[in-house]
Amino acid sequence: MTDRSRPVVLVTKTATQNQGNQALSIAWRDFLVDCYPERSVRLVERGPAYLKRYRLSSIAKDRDPVAAFDRIAEKLVAAVPERPDRDPSTGTVRHDASQKQAVRFLKLRRMLNLRGRLMQLGVGRGAYLDRLSYLCNAGLLVVNPAGEFYNRATDTALHYLLETRCAQLAGVPVAFVNLSYEIEDPALLRIARHVLDQCDLVEFRDEESRRHFAANGGAADPVILPDGATMAPVERAEQRGGRGLALAINALQVNHYDLVEPWNALVARLVEREPVTLTSNEWTTDHPFWSRYLSMDGVSAEGRTLPFDEYARLLSQFDVVVSSRLHTCVLGLVAGVPIVPVETGTFKLTGFFNMIGMGDEPIRMEGEDWQDRILERIDAVTANREARLQAQDDAIAKARAEFARVLGRRFGEIELR
Repeated sequence: MTDRSRPVVLVTKTATQNQGNQALSIAWRDFLVDCYPERSVRLVERGPAYLKRYRLSSIAKDRDPVAAFDRIAEKLVAAVPERPDRDPSTGTVRHDASQKQAVRFLKLRRMLNLRGRLMQLGVGRGAYLDRLSYLCNAGLLVVNPAGEFYNRATDTALHYLLETRCAQLAGVPVAFVNLSYEIEDPALLRIARHVLDQCDLVEFRDEESRRHFAANGGAADPVILPDGATMAPVERAEQRGGRGLALAINALQVNHYDLVEPWNALVARLVEREPVTLTSNEWTTDHPFWSRYLSMDGVSAEGRTLPFDEYARLLSQFDVVVSSRLHTCVLGLVAGVPIVPVETGTFKLTGFFNMIGMGDEPIRMEGEDWQDRILERIDAVTANREARLQAQDDAIAKARAEFARVLGRRFGEIELR
């Protein structure tokens, strides 16, 4: 027998400076409300600080990292109270432009390491066990890591998997959704396979992730669908276009793939042609990189404080948006503005555009002519604006329909507690 008093719990970003994550969380919340009208849908913030005490480097030293991982999960589940004293959930998702992306800077890294040591001393244990009790008493747990299984975020991925495993041990059905699967660490790959293979539903947001998962022994049969932000509720502006070119640059990828000089060269060429408005769906990450460009004539910046729907409508004011950020591309498509996607050293944009049937669109920053190809694409999409918008609208409409049809059916097959 199911207990309809048990909520559907979504682990996701509930307060974020990233408009893409805000759009994604709201899209998933609304989708689950539609799927389960008889249940309460509650959201719990991802990435609890208490879990910083658990590090992959320690678990990987064990002769059997999977067994060591399970021992931690079993110990946590055994400690949870029957009823939590605190309700950690919310029903809302808030854009908070004051948040900082702390992990970019040495002093803040040290601060986070200090927090990790405090967690090892047990600080925050009671509040965390209340949270875990809430997850372990859910009718269904849906985990949205929003692509945070990238190859350098080993502890972050570990923490998602640990809470997921705790819920599994407590008998909660679990769906792991909207995942870009890029992890490379051998111990983490084993742990991820162990957890994901036992989920009731696994959804990747590109074929590249599915292939990487299968190549590393994953046996689960995942659903492959475009990024869930395609479902974000955006009311389109009546007047679109007219403001020239907007540019979004993913600074994480700039730094990781040593692309400073190539972007410097491209920005210089763009500004020679027309004014450029810099923007980002993750402002505090990207602004430290491109703030240098604001001293150039014809360069401005806009969009930091806007929630996701207003950010999307801001994008639609431009004639074209050039972006190496996935969620700026997605929100621009949903809002109805011609998008020129620029892929760096990863596959996220390529995977997304493949999924919506526009696989030839991303321009990779490689070869001698990549800048020329970007400029040519800008000219092409602006010269054929209406045809371009129709093609994008058709692709997004198809993606939305497939998202609702496939995931609606798969969630309907899960037996809730």
